[in-house]
Amino acid sequence: MLNELLIAQRGAEKAGVTMQQRHPDIKDTRRMSTLHVGLSEDGLVAWARPVASEVKPWTLRDGQHNSFPFIQPKRPLLIVADDQRRKEALNRKNERRRSLLLELIAESELNLVSLREAASAGLRKRIIQRRTELQSLEGTVGVVFLHTIDRFITATASEEAADALLAALIEQCVTELRQSTSADWLEVSAALLIEGNGALWFDADPRGRTLLDPHVLASVSEALRSDSGPGNGRCALTGKTTLLVESKFPQPNLPMLGQTYLFARNKDTPANDRYGRFSADTMLVGEATAIQLAAAAEALTSKDRLGQTWCTIPGESPKVSDLLVAFVDASADVSLPNTLADDEADDDFDDDDIREQAAIAKSIAAFQKRTERIVDSVKAAVDGDFRKTPARLAIFRKLDPANRKVIYAGLQTVGDFYLAATDWLAGELNVPSVALPIVAKGERKPRKDPPPHVAPLGLIAFCKQLFIRGGTERQEVTGLPASEALAFFFDCRHSPQQLRRAARILRLVLARRTFLLVRIAHAKTRGDGQLVQFNCREALRTVTVLGVLLHKLGQRERCYMENPAFKLGQLLAAADTVHVGYCMDVRSGSLPSSLLGNQVFVMAQSAPAKALAALCRRWKPYAAWAKTSSRKNGQVQAALKSNNAQEKRRAWDIIHAWRIAPRMASLADELIASLDGLVMNDQRRAELLLGYISGVPKAFQNQASDTTDSNSSTSEENV
Repeated sequence: MLNELLIAQRGAEKAGVTMQQRHPDIKDTRRMSTLHVGLSEDGLVAWARPVASEVKPWTLRDGQHNSFPFIQPKRPLLIVADDQRRKEALNRKNERRRSLLLELIAESELNLVSLREAASAGLRKRIIQRRTELQSLEGTVGVVFLHTIDRFITATASEEAADALLAALIEQCVTELRQSTSADWLEVSAALLIEGNGALWFDADPRGRTLLDPHVLASVSEALRSDSGPGNGRCALTGKTTLLVESKFPQPNLPMLGQTYLFARNKDTPANDRYGRFSADTMLVGEATAIQLAAAAEALTSKDRLGQTWCTIPGESPKVSDLLVAFVDASADVSLPNTLADDEADDDFDDDDIREQAAIAKSIAAFQKRTERIVDSVKAAVDGDFRKTPARLAIFRKLDPANRKVIYAGLQTVGDFYLAATDWLAGELNVPSVALPIVAKGERKPRKDPPPHVAPLGLIAFCKQLFIRGGTERQEVTGLPASEALAFFFDCRHSPQQLRRAARILRLVLARRTFLLVRIAHAKTRGDGQLVQFNCREALRTVTVLGVLLHKLGQRERCYMENPAFKLGQLLAAADTVHVGYCMDVRSGSLPSSLLGNQVFVMAQSAPAKALAALCRRWKPYAAWAKTSSRKNGQVQAALKSNNAQEKRRAWDIIHAWRIAPRMASLADELIASLDGLVMNDQRRAELLLGYISGVPKAFQNQASDTTDSNSSTSEENV
């Protein structure tokens, strides 16, 4: 992990990322209700206010001990006798919460042990040692930290002084609860006084800076480093003679990973004992270098850079998520992680930006615009050939509470990314015309959407979904590793290795999603309400992924739509449509559990010629119906004018069947010769599946004659 962070740190410097270097003893505090307390020179409470949720307080710690100026009492500051009323006062939905809390404060005793324990003799001794170590802060902006130590020691010099500080804090809370309507004061008072889940963050009562000032933090960190002494070894990462990390590496607090040791080898784990070296003795790293790496990790994963330099992505295992760090050296403000991992079209594009691509799903158009923005940003920031600008990617995983690991690290160029994104976009457009009803966010009525964008790293979660019980339910299983997904995205040369990779992914997708697409295609043709039990959004995403896979396998520009397997799928869909019309007319709308084309689909996946022969044998009654049913044209036209929605639906199903039936023979004749000896593989099964869900060929309907006489010229069907 150190090598990957060193590369990321150097790239972040080139990208102009501001990094705040902190000594390993400076840690982030826990996210909890915290009261910021300013102490006067005589150790009294000068002011107090809740720490805002967006503020990240810091503290000095020896590992997990001796935290200051952040102190968390282990007990509530008050002893509340009535536990039921205490629970009511902690209930955020209780409208009387504020008044009830004031009542409890008035009738409860001070818990004198709480603050005495928090300001223990051991803590005070260590703080005084820190005061001596940080003497170099005198005359700098960091002197406010020395003042904070002095005033805290005065405020807790004796048990009586600590008790007076406790009483002053409670009085401050009571005053604010009575005079202010602030919800922050209510939360921090309840947490500290009666819940025992709050914290205190002490400060001096300065005329200018407080400990919140980032310059103070930088000054304290610098003082801790300068106190460490001269160099004592050679850094294995930089090769420079410097002061080495002696015991523990820095622990930056990273998204998804939590507190993360940059390097850890615990001597309590026997499996680590190879050369008898543990912890910092295993890897000799300069202290300054380690601090720089921690600063880079925190800066690249800061909250305001979410989507720009980092994001969370799913791991290939169920219920596992990873941290993706991705950025371009020239500019850290481009949204590379969002482009690689986000499926949603949430960018604020003008309508004109995607109007020219009206036939494309909005999310696919957004992916193209994102890619163009990245290229334009790099062009503006780089002199010379922008295509050679490095783009750095790394994926981190939390293996257990104490172990973090880099599971992928790669270096691409902006040129590689642009070529890969262009190739990916071509694959997403390499799909037949399919639309399914989707209920969008904030809407009640479904709308028919085309296949959407699927992000390259979206393949991880996509492949983890196994559809079972006929496609109506799904479960999460092991999916595609991020390394495999990224290699699949960036390799657009159609090399033998890429073809094998695409074939592996295609087999995985077919094994897990074929049932979903087949059942949805069948339910869509039936039109009897069964479609609602299936996930149409995932079906459309599957169509997109199959288009990308076929493109990567060399089937470009929808050329596979002229292949026999695809046309056979369309023929089976057409047979389903005719079967529905037949049932609406002959069986008064009663449909069998499986339609004609669906009955032979499984056979078509392995033996397409046999499936076509089986379809031909069963076709005769439907051909006869299509030939003789023109006499009922008047009844159908009357049903179309009816106010009964069900009758109208039946009439349209019959009309669609009449239009399609005359073309079935010609398509079957075309397929007979091409299917003879055709060996089905995964690519052809994907084509068959796409043909089936795309439905009846448009040529069937475009070349159909008028409804009135479409059946009068129908000859004996020979399929």
